[in-house]
Amino acid sequence: MGKNIALFLGVLVIIALLITVAFTGVDLMIFEIPKVEEGIIPGLDLKGGSIITYEANADEVSTEEMNTASSMLRQRLTALGYTEANLYLSGTKRITIEIPNLSDPEEAVRQIGSTAQLEFRDYTGKVWLTGDAVESAKTGYRAVDQGAVSQHLVDLVFKPEFRDTWTEVTKFAAQQSDGNNYIAVYMDDKEVFAPSVGSQFASTGIEGEGCIVTFGSNAAQTAREFADFIMIGRLPFELRTEQLSSVGPTLGETALNTSLLAGGIGLGLVILFMIAYYRLPGLMAAISLLLYTALVAIALSVMRVNLSLPGIAGIILTIGMAVDANVVIFERIKEELRSGKTIRSSVEAGFKRALTAIIDSNITTIIAGIVLLMFGTGPIKGFAITLLIGVVLSMFTVLVVSRVLLKQMAELGVTAPAAYGVRSDLGEPRFQRLQFSFIKNFKWFALPSLAVCLFSVVCLVLLPFGVRAFNLDIDFTGGATFHLDTKTDLTAEQLNGIADMVADVTGRQPSAPQKMEDTQVLLKMTDIDDTAREAVIGRIRETYPDLEVLSSGYVGSSFGKDLQRAAVMSILVASLLMLLYITIRFQFSSGLAAVCALLHDLLIIAAGYVIFQIPINMNFIAVMLTILGYSINSTIIVFDRVRENKRLLQKTPLSDIFDRGIKQTISRNINTNITTLLPVVCVIILGVSSVRNFAVPLTVGLLAGAYSSICLAGSLWYRIGNADKKATDKLRAKTR
Repeated sequence: MGKNIALFLGVLVIIALLITVAFTGVDLMIFEIPKVEEGIIPGLDLKGGSIITYEANADEVSTEEMNTASSMLRQRLTALGYTEANLYLSGTKRITIEIPNLSDPEEAVRQIGSTAQLEFRDYTGKVWLTGDAVESAKTGYRAVDQGAVSQHLVDLVFKPEFRDTWTEVTKFAAQQSDGNNYIAVYMDDKEVFAPSVGSQFASTGIEGEGCIVTFGSNAAQTAREFADFIMIGRLPFELRTEQLSSVGPTLGETALNTSLLAGGIGLGLVILFMIAYYRLPGLMAAISLLLYTALVAIALSVMRVNLSLPGIAGIILTIGMAVDANVVIFERIKEELRSGKTIRSSVEAGFKRALTAIIDSNITTIIAGIVLLMFGTGPIKGFAITLLIGVVLSMFTVLVVSRVLLKQMAELGVTAPAAYGVRSDLGEPRFQRLQFSFIKNFKWFALPSLAVCLFSVVCLVLLPFGVRAFNLDIDFTGGATFHLDTKTDLTAEQLNGIADMVADVTGRQPSAPQKMEDTQVLLKMTDIDDTAREAVIGRIRETYPDLEVLSSGYVGSSFGKDLQRAAVMSILVASLLMLLYITIRFQFSSGLAAVCALLHDLLIIAAGYVIFQIPINMNFIAVMLTILGYSINSTIIVFDRVRENKRLLQKTPLSDIFDRGIKQTISRNINTNITTLLPVVCVIILGVSSVRNFAVPLTVGLLAGAYSSICLAGSLWYRIGNADKKATDKLRAKTR
């Protein structure tokens, strides 16, 4: 007894220490765990800032050219004072820049992405050549004159038609007195380098294939920088803005605070529900859930994850998912207790029998997360990372921590069934006593689902014909949006006036301005260039001088098309991988039934987007793949129970076996959806509009997934499997 108490208390102490480490951090000399607020990097949508993606306006671009373009943008960012900006290549033709605390994103976009202007001038300021004249510029290290020591230099070659001009300008420079015998290289009207020309070239000048010698303590670096600047000026393409996402610091701080509050309240509600429904096991699950939350925080801190709003949504979602496996196990334990087993054997059997279902369901969620990581961009990848971390850690806390805690409770003598949520006088759970056949009444569940799915299909089919039942955001259509706070209570007349201002500047009437709050308005317009977007803000500010840009966005047509392809590919790939996995673990008919149920869930979500007019943007992909991964969990739990019943009840009619499996898992499906919905609903109530637009369709998908798992998936497997069996029997009869 003493050993059991010591082990139980030891586990609690470790959990308490890990929770403390998550918030305070620890330095172990060889390994550091930073505290949450230092380790986790808030995304730009949480602290304010902009994400800008530029694309090379050319059919083919070399890696060298993209690296040169990156060097140009880094130089401009430094020159403009954006020292904390992050720049990286996105694919083969795009460059993404993240700039925190950007006050005027439209002006920054125009300045950073404009075509580089490289000029060669003499001491009088006369422009002799531009970057278009350069053929190549490469670094070298060799002796320039016979017998001289080797030096770092830049081999500069001009196009044939400009070589005589280069000879002429170098001859002119060499003839000048000391101090004026140089050729200045300017980038965007700023002098970058001013190499001198020796007097020995006063009569001949330098040929069009000459060299420029660099010197000083950092001669090698100077040569590289000089060559980069020369090459920047000869880029054969311009950089066009393909995507802009900007969030002001006010909106970002509000989003962060409300999301954290929603997550905290959601976590508290989940804990209360688990304790109220499952009693002692629920308390143990609550303790492991606190540990899970601490481990997620530590993992994100150590990995220094850039956490965005979708990432927070992923964490909030996994709070509900973390108790999913607990619910499966606890329902199993209750069944074992009702059958008359002891607490110890029931706990052991509950974990053992739930293991395969837990592993199968979590692997399918991991598949969805990996696909998100492969096809997602920016914040969606952040969502995928938090989702994957959450799934892996939830399996650890359930299969290790919850198991240890529950076993110790049994060893300590807590053996009353009531403490485990079981009343001995009730017999079988009420759902298992239902005198109702889901298999025989399948059509009554399928018909309303079929009607809603057909509605979604019609809306999708009509899209190419210009009938837009969906509220397609600029991520899919291209265009610009502005979320503005005018600091003035807006009337309908003033909203129309703002639309007229946009039309005056762009020459095109925007869609009807949407009033977000008393002083806020959301504007959407077709594809316009950087200058026009900047002019729109300037024009509105003339009337509303206290105007604040809460957020803005811009997506080019090619970026939107790429996003559409990514959405379709990610859903197809995830569905096929899940079909393959379920086929391997069960059989093809069950895999096909599961995919049909998933397709049902996705179409129900699509109907939700139409009915609630939720903007379809990058979050759409995350919602769809989240439901793919989560909904399949419930379906696999049903299938796992049916598979077990087939093995145990071989003489029972197949339809009864399926009905029994469905009824045995109803409590689990309802409870896991409640624990998942609690934090998501908190986000809907407390979150900002951007997070709410993620949580609402997620709620629709969770409800659709619960419905399909209970009412459709098992019946589909029964019918597809029987049809396959009948076809096989018929074929065998013909061959006899």
